[in-house]
Amino acid sequence: MPYPNSNDDHYFNYDMYNNTFGIHQDVQNHQLSGHPYFRANIPSASSSGTSQRVEFVPTHIPRPNRDRSSTVFFRVDNEWDSLSVPLGECIQPNGGLRLKDPREIMFPTLNRTHSPYLKIIIAWPGYNTVEYPIEIGTIARPITRAQLARQIAYAFSMFVNSCNDGNFTRTQSSHLWKVGGRDGIMFHQMHLSEFWNIEGNAWCASIGVLRNT
Repeated sequence: MPYPNSNDDHYFNYDMYNNTFGIHQDVQNHQLSGHPYFRANIPSASSSGTSQRVEFVPTHIPRPNRDRSSTVFFRVDNEWDSLSVPLGECIQPNGGLRLKDPREIMFPTLNRTHSPYLKIIIAWPGYNTVEYPIEIGTIARPITRAQLARQIAYAFSMFVNSCNDGNFTRTQSSHLWKVGGRDGIMFHQMHLSEFWNIEGNAWCASIGVLRNT
């Protein structure tokens, strides 16, 4: 299988992924700041005059491993109290500049012989559950934390775009967790905290949303 983005240390086949799921080009750094759904620049409390907090999204999916033994954590490097990393940074090459331990190998004991894929389940409040593939590489070229973060960010960017385009119908009327549109949650507000195993090859991401207080 060809990996067109190997020059930026990502062997994940973004061209195949994009053609399959409707994103027709890779997201480059200069596009992140200009595209309305991929804004990576979040206004700070000092510039906006309001304070902000990250509120974690509730999920109805049970978490079987209470000890978090099957959990990947995503943190900002050199911030002792960090609990998450903005998805707008994760989607950049190498997982952004602030991701802690970006080159650490993920799933070192996972058997990649039968299938090089996991699936991420997005069970967002008020929407039907959807899933996207996560490529975990081969024994010779296993996935790193940065590469995993970027694929998770890709999945949520597609989820936001689908919500914004009206492709996903809301199952609840509450606006608290509405995604997309002028009054909904946007991609640049989302923060990645954890990636944890549900069962088998099904995984879920713990996501926080940056809100003004």
